[in-house]
Amino acid sequence: MKLRQLKNFLVIAETGSLMKAALHLGVAQPALSRDLRLLEEELATRLFHRDGRGVSLTRDGAAFQAAIAPHVAGLDAAKLALVGRRPGHAGSIRLAWTGTISIPLATPIISAFTQRFPETELHARGGSSLQIAEWVARDEIDIGIFNSERPANGALVETLALAPLFHVARANGPVPPTITFAEAAAGPLFVHSRQNALGRIVEACAREHDIPLKIYAEVDDFLAVRPMIEQGRAAAIVPRSLLSGDDSTRLAVRRVTEPELTLYFHLAVSKVKRSRPAVLSLADVIRSAVAGATEAGQFDGEFRN
Repeated sequence: MKLRQLKNFLVIAETGSLMKAALHLGVAQPALSRDLRLLEEELATRLFHRDGRGVSLTRDGAAFQAAIAPHVAGLDAAKLALVGRRPGHAGSIRLAWTGTISIPLATPIISAFTQRFPETELHARGGSSLQIAEWVARDEIDIGIFNSERPANGALVETLALAPLFHVARANGPVPPTITFAEAAAGPLFVHSRQNALGRIVEACAREHDIPLKIYAEVDDFLAVRPMIEQGRAAAIVPRSLLSGDDSTRLAVRRVTEPELTLYFHLAVSKVKRSRPAVLSLADVIRSAVAGATEAGQFDGEFRN
């Protein structure tokens, strides 16, 4: 019986949902389910009733929760007292990310990391993909999550996931599930700058296929222009991750085809800080959050790690 399994059990009991617990812990839901199954096998009893609405404690599960909760809390308190005096755990970590990650996954990433390292300050800021890559290279941040139009090929950068791009416009009744790039380019479009991978992808595709772009405005902040998209001023080509919490009655979302456009999500860690335990832990939290959200269908992409 492992301490991690006990902590996972307590979070599942508190949230009443494997999906919510996985997001809170920053782990993949299949891994959480496997840990729970192993714990139940070791205890030779079922700890939860499972139904379509989530999970609830069995009688044995409730008794087990009452028995272990104070002991786990005591172990956490003892760990915090020791970790607070240990070099490499306190201090701060600098994270930078694009909106394609921070909008859908800020909550599980920040929650999971601060739970693991409550004594470590996490400073997160946004930026364009080019800015973030430069910040990591200059050691201005410890971890960067950014986008590119191609897979990572360096030793210090890994590809986390890839995702298709969609044409997002004002909803005016039923629409087909796809739209060709030529139709989307006929615009008018909000486009991202070349500092942003989204801008480079759209521009490169238009150039390669000799398709003119009808540009309404160049704006890197999708959330800033979304109200104008809902009003019908212009459309945009973005990943679904920017549509977190989307009201489908206001927007028509169609996958871009002919050709299909792909956005890559990369994770980079500062060469100077790669040995710090808290930095490595934050990188693991990010990987788990992307994997868990992909598995749960909350992140429309393919996890590659």
